[in-house]
Amino acid sequence: MFYWFSSAFTMAASNIVQFMLSLYVLDTTGSATLFATMLSITIFPRLLFSPIAGVFGDRFDRRNWMFFLGLCSGVTIALFGILHESGIILTIWIIYVLVILLETFETFYSSSSVGIIPLIVKKEEIGVATSFADIDEGIVGIIGPLLAATFYATIGVGVGLIMAGVISFLGSVLLLFMHTQDIKDGEENVRNTIWKDFLDGVNLVKKEPFLRKLVILAPLTNFFLTSAFNISLVFFLRNKLNVSDIVFGGYEAILSVMVLIAPFIAMKLLKKEDAANLLPPLIFGITIGFTVLATIVIFNYFQILGQLSTIIILCIASGIIVAIIEIMNIASSVMFKTLVSIKFLGRVISIVNLLATISIPLGQMIYGIMNDFYPIYWTLILSAGGFFLMYFLSASILKDIAKPKE
Repeated sequence: MFYWFSSAFTMAASNIVQFMLSLYVLDTTGSATLFATMLSITIFPRLLFSPIAGVFGDRFDRRNWMFFLGLCSGVTIALFGILHESGIILTIWIIYVLVILLETFETFYSSSSVGIIPLIVKKEEIGVATSFADIDEGIVGIIGPLLAATFYATIGVGVGLIMAGVISFLGSVLLLFMHTQDIKDGEENVRNTIWKDFLDGVNLVKKEPFLRKLVILAPLTNFFLTSAFNISLVFFLRNKLNVSDIVFGGYEAILSVMVLIAPFIAMKLLKKEDAANLLPPLIFGITIGFTVLATIVIFNYFQILGQLSTIIILCIASGIIVAIIEIMNIASSVMFKTLVSIKFLGRVISIVNLLATISIPLGQMIYGIMNDFYPIYWTLILSAGGFFLMYFLSASILKDIAKPKE
């Protein structure tokens, strides 16, 4: 129980910071390219620290390590908020520093947290526990954007960051009340074996068809999905439709509601069908969703649809896409936690996340530049075409996941 409460506080703080900084950069610069750059620089700490983070996550006590990282994150967020309030304005370069620091903490934190659930529930309960964790995330996703929008519109970004830092601190403290039977594999030798341990994780990925082929699918998903939602749709709503902070927060809350609903759907689907068989039709559904989004934006550009109609249909289509993606994430997470040994789970997840994350800044920069020079619907058409190709890729690649090991 303490894990879920701690996770809720930690995710809430992260959502508030990301939301407020996004609004702040867009409002102060008005540039999709600078906005994309802020999001894209997160690749550097992930590239640098992911191999190390995976080893640390497997070798050190996960609860204590997560507590320390959460504490560092909370203090850092609050400190930058205090600096802003004291007269040191958050320039784009200062925001870059903040984002890099927070992403460094997050890289280490996620490598440890991914192995917590298998340590606090039975193996047959991992699917349900993972779904409940996503429900937890959905609830926070509803409250986070609305709270962030309220902070930003009333008390400003500086005090808002201070509040987010306090929330993160409380989340880390709750971890101290959580009990796990953690598995530590030689803490005293970690300095001498980081590279060897990382290569062990790489070799495991190479040997396992499921892991090896998922590495191909994950970067493509991040490239076409994350870039469209984090850059194109945000830029369209804020800079083209000029929606208010509250309306934009409501849009984010709608997406979070779908994240909340999706785990219940996922639990039913995973009981009836193998996860690998679900992925191709889910990807095809995302293709249709992006086709609808592109059509909506085109109609708005040519004044066939008014602003209110555009916002309503955009919310519905985006919500459906988010729900489908959430179901895919749950299925993938369950497979990782059941097929990979807990001793290697942190390293394997770090490797997969590293490779998948590489595509995010590339996509965000491309989408950001395209949105500055071309109509936004071209990036949505690109995403629809990308997922259409991924449908055929998943139909062939993901067959190996369902095959029994020889």
